[in-house]
Amino acid sequence: MKKILTLLLLMTASVSFCARAESPYQLATALTLESVTNLDGGIREGSSELANVDLTLAIDTGAAGWWGNGAWFVYVLGDTGDNPSDDVGDVQGISNIATDEALKVYEFWYQHSFADDSVKVLFGLHDYNSTFYSLESAGLFTHPSFGIGPDTSQVGPSIFSTTSTALHFTFAGENNYLLAAIYDGIPGDPNDPRGTHVQFNSGDGLFSAVEWGWATDSKDKLALGVWQHTAEVENPVDGEMMDDNTGVYFIAEKNINDVAAVFVQLGQADDEFNQLEYYGGTGITFTGFWLDGDGLGLAVAHARNGDPYLDANSATDSGVDRAETAWELTYFAPVVDHLNLQGSFYYIQNPAMDKTLDDALAVGARAYIEF
Repeated sequence: MKKILTLLLLMTASVSFCARAESPYQLATALTLESVTNLDGGIREGSSELANVDLTLAIDTGAAGWWGNGAWFVYVLGDTGDNPSDDVGDVQGISNIATDEALKVYEFWYQHSFADDSVKVLFGLHDYNSTFYSLESAGLFTHPSFGIGPDTSQVGPSIFSTTSTALHFTFAGENNYLLAAIYDGIPGDPNDPRGTHVQFNSGDGLFSAVEWGWATDSKDKLALGVWQHTAEVENPVDGEMMDDNTGVYFIAEKNINDVAAVFVQLGQADDEFNQLEYYGGTGITFTGFWLDGDGLGLAVAHARNGDPYLDANSATDSGVDRAETAWELTYFAPVVDHLNLQGSFYYIQNPAMDKTLDDALAVGARAYIEF
């Protein structure tokens, strides 16, 4: 915690110097504080406190007088605290900021635009989920599955909180777009999650992804994505080594009169190489529910084990259930300038598909501080 608070003080001191509205150098700083309490069920009752610091610097090379059509982006990430899933025992997770304690360069990339911004090429450390498998309306929720489905996150791609080097292409039309990217298959150093590590080992393989989508100015969207992972990793189904893993997903959201929005996520991963074969998520959000800028939402995330995984674990004393289902009811509200609060209730059915665990009920509270 001392590292993050020290970093926060340094970042706060530098914001007034760099972040003028007209400046080509845009610096942003944010601190997220969270407490999650497992009230009943799961592994045990208990509370977890977490903290997350984000520092980003975006540079427009044209506005800076360097060269046109370029953009640099640097993102420093700091995290500390306990993982609420240690109490709940779930497989999908409870908090989307829960991770290993670390201070690292999370993203560091350069992007160049061509043909009036209809073609963009990016190279560097990049978060796959910042462009792929992403829905704006689902971003209200704090449960990890609504950010990216566990059908994809279970393979460990370049997502929070460790990224890998990527070559990323964006092709944009009037309402259609195509994303294509290749990432180093093993982000960072799995044996040392605390720092920034850029490695290209022989067994890393590649994580390749393509997403085609349709989107409108009214924030309606639908997209279809596929991915392939060729890293040499242990198969969670039978423990054998594998280097050819694939998956597909569909996501969509619909804006309703700028007051409500609904979304859906559907994903499938190869059941021969993954514990979770199917994932489905859906939810509804309301904006301006009580206050200007607030948000109220209810969503459900359903993750299902594949048959090979079930068969491999059927001989255990407890056995394994087919699926885990997580519900989140959340409310987000601006309080004063630069301070927002959010509260969430979670209900987890069949945590980790473990028949010995009771359904869990948890509550979470967050404070977002922006500088």
